[in-house]
Amino acid sequence: MTRASRPHGRTTVRNWKPTAALLTAGALLTLSACSSHKDPAYNTKPSAAPPAATSASASPPLSSSVSPDQAAVLAVYAHYRKEQAKAYAKASASGTDIEKYATAEALGKVTRDVLSLRTAGNAASGAPVSQDTEVTALKTDGPIPKATIKDCLDVTGWKVVNKKSRKALPSPKGQLKRHVNDVTLEKWGNRWLVRTDTAKSIACGDSGASPSAS
Repeated sequence: MTRASRPHGRTTVRNWKPTAALLTAGALLTLSACSSHKDPAYNTKPSAAPPAATSASASPPLSSSVSPDQAAVLAVYAHYRKEQAKAYAKASASGTDIEKYATAEALGKVTRDVLSLRTAGNAASGAPVSQDTEVTALKTDGPIPKATIKDCLDVTGWKVVNKKSRKALPSPKGQLKRHVNDVTLEKWGNRWLVRTDTAKSIACGDSGASPSAS
């Protein structure tokens, strides 16, 4: 079977800022994005989840109303989040399966984050917890199927620590512990992949518009 090439187009990361400054304040880019601004899986049945110690959260039970495509999208997102947490905990993407669940754009963001962590002598401890995750848009026609997920990400237990002292760095003032995350995915060949993962300065439960899969 011919393997689909990893997409390289449209890889501009609009909301990325240099992470080193954020790390000195005690936060990953992903963890502090909501306080600083407002702003291709090899198949549709990803392999077994990584060990619970690196898991962001267990995959929630799916409603009978969830379609096979929606289920595939949610499964890929769950695996992406687990592998992201594993990479941040090691301050390296090496030895993780993050590239199985991310486009070049999303993978590039994770790579920059872990490089900044490693350069600063830090790593992440714990993992984010996804709550109230739902597929808000799904477009399966056209050359590139697209999907959008709206997620409540609880980062209370996800902290930056100094690798030598193992002491947690202080969180930025005003950091939201439970914030809305907008995630977009694209399907390349038979692989759903996370394309963007955007933390919003919106507390879970507050009203906020999510982008559509267009």
